[in-house]
Amino acid sequence: MARHSDRPFVDAQALSDADAYVYEAIATVEYSGRPVTRAEVIAETDLDDETTSEILDELTERGVLVRMQAGDREAYELGRRDWSAAPDTPSR
Repeated sequence: MARHSDRPFVDAQALSDADAYVYEAIATVEYSGRPVTRAEVIAETDLDDETTSEILDELTERGVLVRMQAGDREAYELGRRDWSAAPDTPSR
């Protein structure tokens, strides 16, 4: 896994409202100590599947999120911790 400083900096002000909403949903659910699935993002945000998929793809491409496998499902975690309430907490 890449170190915190190896991941690109992303300006939070460059995110759309929907992007930030998805990011915050992942940050909230991920706090439980596990990566977050797309289905969980949909349940948390109440966005439709297509919109959620587009946002997840965009945020992953920009380095805001990291895509991984969690068992047989794709899951996401934060790409960086500098927006976190505990920014020094390493990625899991």
